[in-house]
Amino acid sequence: MTQIEKIKHKGFQKLVAFLPDHAPAALAFSGGTDSAFLAFVASRVILHFSTYTFDTPYMNRTEIREAREFCEKYEISHTVISLPIPASVLNNPRNRCYLCKLTLFTTFKKTAAHDRMQYFFDGTNMDDTQEYRPGRKALKELGIISPLLESGLTKEDIRNLSKELGLPTWDKPSNACLLTRLPYNHTITKEILERIEKAESYLHRLGFGNLRVRTHHNLARIEIPEKDFPMIIRNEIKDKILQKFRKLGFDFVTFDLQGFRSGSYDNL
Repeated sequence: MTQIEKIKHKGFQKLVAFLPDHAPAALAFSGGTDSAFLAFVASRVILHFSTYTFDTPYMNRTEIREAREFCEKYEISHTVISLPIPASVLNNPRNRCYLCKLTLFTTFKKTAAHDRMQYFFDGTNMDDTQEYRPGRKALKELGIISPLLESGLTKEDIRNLSKELGLPTWDKPSNACLLTRLPYNHTITKEILERIEKAESYLHRLGFGNLRVRTHHNLARIEIPEKDFPMIIRNEIKDKILQKFRKLGFDFVTFDLQGFRSGSYDNL
């Protein structure tokens, strides 16, 4: 009996039954918990399956590297699609998620179709339908299939099943593209994206987990979970952050008393 066959979870069995009827298939693969779980399972039950990762200036370099390493480890076919910042999102409009998804997934479909793929997947799960996800409109328009959603799997299900399968991504923090760190209607440059990425990478190296560095011109606003508040105000940590962020070009460095939360600019 294979590792896949041993799992009796109802939603998982539904997923395993769903996937072979949708092949050959391609997955837009970010390397996060959801898409890594789907990539692993699909690669074991679909004969012709491949993953595709977007590489744009607003994608985190670490995420792209980890996506590549995951596919190498589990011997999953993987292609990186490199794209510039789409002209439609250069000023970070409020509907940027829709415009970005439309551009990226149109290219994904064309690239995968050229590789003779007939079905096109993403990693949307049940919980995503309860959140503000404007990009889902573009996915529907393009006919992208969401197997995790079709199988009724929640984020908690996916984390638990990933752990059962021994996947290292089972507890990986959720992430979002770097455009979410900037205010809407703010001109995007490669320089500010690099500055944000370096700032967040530095905080990760200091031991912080879930976090965001939002920018307001030359002000950095750090969002971390409330449990990490005592750590960030320790003098030796605070001084290191101030010194590093000022070297990166931030004139003001603050941390948000509301703590870490996804999509904080959407509430303004």
